[in-house]
Amino acid sequence: MPTYRMPDPAGRRRVATLAEIADALASARCSARLAGCETGEFVVRELLLRVIEQIDRAAAAIRGL
Repeated sequence: MPTYRMPDPAGRRRVATLAEIADALASARCSARLAGCETGEFVVRELLLRVIEQIDRAAAAIRGL
């Protein structure tokens, strides 16, 4: 006789939170790239590249959870 397990609310909340964080990081990455394309200043582009690198690191950490 098969049994059905009710979804774990805490687990589902955790998954939803991780998805929201991943979406926010993707949005931040996209915004930083767009801003980098719109500026001709070297320093600004370099800073935005560093921001993108940090966002990518954070996204990788989220995927590892």
